[in-house]
Amino acid sequence: MIPQSLIIIVFALLACAAAVTLWLDARQRRMDRQLETALPAAESAMLLSIRRAQVRSRWLLLKRLVNYRPEMSHPLHPAFVFLAGMAAAAVVFYANNLFRYSAGLALFAAAVVALLTIRGLFGWQQRRLTDQLFKQLPDTIQLVTSTVRSGLPVNEAFKTIAREMPQPTAGQFAIVCSELSMGRTPEEAVEAVYQRMQVPEYAMFAVTLAVQLKSGGSLAETLQILAETVSQRVALAARAKALAGEVIFSSRALIFAPFIVGGLLYWISPQSIDLLFRDPTGNKLLAYAAGSVLVGHLVIRWMIRRETTL
Repeated sequence: MIPQSLIIIVFALLACAAAVTLWLDARQRRMDRQLETALPAAESAMLLSIRRAQVRSRWLLLKRLVNYRPEMSHPLHPAFVFLAGMAAAAVVFYANNLFRYSAGLALFAAAVVALLTIRGLFGWQQRRLTDQLFKQLPDTIQLVTSTVRSGLPVNEAFKTIAREMPQPTAGQFAIVCSELSMGRTPEEAVEAVYQRMQVPEYAMFAVTLAVQLKSGGSLAETLQILAETVSQRVALAARAKALAGEVIFSSRALIFAPFIVGGLLYWISPQSIDLLFRDPTGNKLLAYAAGSVLVGHLVIRWMIRRETTL
């Protein structure tokens, strides 16, 4: 059996490591701001992502396990995500004091819950960024079309996007401008956005630029058609999510229903609920119920995401 003091020491060391990581990240951000002030040409606040995308990491398997992509800028710092995973694991250990399971089983459950929490938070941030990029892409292409029709090159259109579009599109095109200044072609720089953010419409954008810039023709008209196509895809995705809203509400209702019913039963007859916490058989039934609710929620979310993906 693992001593409680050892578990507390491990959590304290992990908290200290997270605090040191946050301090180092704050210092790096301060240095980046000073560098941006000294060198106005480097306007991108996400310039660090270029270096991270080009360096092969030895921790690739671990990053895939926790669903962390260093080339993507996450609004929530990874240290906070790991702290949330630690907090979820601590909740499992605290609940084990009531259920009295073995230390090995509690450790396994805490590891699984922490992993699911970390993967969920990273996945939520990535889906949020890609959804924002996807919704802002029609306006981005329209801005490129207007700039090209006025007689300016595509590079100037990208600079305008980096200055005027909201985040995260502005940050991604600031990286594109930095890559253009290093000698990459426009279509390669846009394709790099697709490689980082995994938005399929950016691959379409890159292919359109590659074909038109190499074969000639009216780039503005082709981009206008692409903008209309992407706008239709955005509207179709919004309609699919609206149609799936009833299923999403039903899944959430199924998740919260056991807690509501259990609270009502405990209020009416506490003895019937106490058996789930005090009796070993009741502990197993409660753990099975919690696992079933969690697995059902994950399966429903997977089915919704699968059916609403264009």
